[in-house]
Amino acid sequence: MSKLYETVSVSIRKPRDGDPGIIEEGRYKTEGDTVVLVDIEGKPRLDKKGNRIERKIGPGENSRSVAFKLTRDNIPNRNNDFNRKIIYPSMGKF
Repeated sequence: MSKLYETVSVSIRKPRDGDPGIIEEGRYKTEGDTVVLVDIEGKPRLDKKGNRIERKIGPGENSRSVAFKLTRDNIPNRNNDFNRKIIYPSMGKF
């Protein structure tokens, strides 16, 4: 059985002060000279207008770098992230 997709990881929040940070995993497949973002089943992801999220590979690019940019630019809306942990910098001892 062939692989349905490849993956890339995009850092949303860098790790610091004991917080592991957050990454967004992107799944993609290459169709000729075009990179297409896909879901876990290998089906193309769609934008808000119902169009496939895809882009042609440009000069000096490879499929992985294009997939990284597409993933970063299409991170799902996280409006409900209001209750996320707030990381305060260390103030030392008083």
